[in-house]
Amino acid sequence: MKPASWSARIAAAAGVAGVVMVAIAGPAPAGTTGEKGANRGPGDICLWSGKDYTGSSWCWNPGNGYVDVPPALHDNVGSFKADADGCFINWIHVPDRKETRVVRKGDYRKVYKNDFGGKIDAVAPRC
Repeated sequence: MKPASWSARIAAAAGVAGVVMVAIAGPAPAGTTGEKGANRGPGDICLWSGKDYTGSSWCWNPGNGYVDVPPALHDNVGSFKADADGCFINWIHVPDRKETRVVRKGDYRKVYKNDFGGKIDAVAPRC
């Protein structure tokens, strides 16, 4: 068998790097960690299923665009912290009727389930 050429090796390495970058860039899956264990990054909005930043958690970044929240947080956001501007969405009738809440960088709620947190279906960069 003939050894792979230098250009074939570079192409293979670039392909692997591309797959790794796509995996890293996607939204983080819902976990079962508290505030310290959330996969928070700069510019993220993080949601928790429990009050006081406990329970299942998930972080979203405006660069991800519109994203439906994971099942563990659908209509079940107990608290959140925002390090970016965004929009919480409650779909009343897809795709033409929704209720929204603007979120600004620095916003947070330790107890949110009894408010709009009990309705959140999705997060987006703008309402």
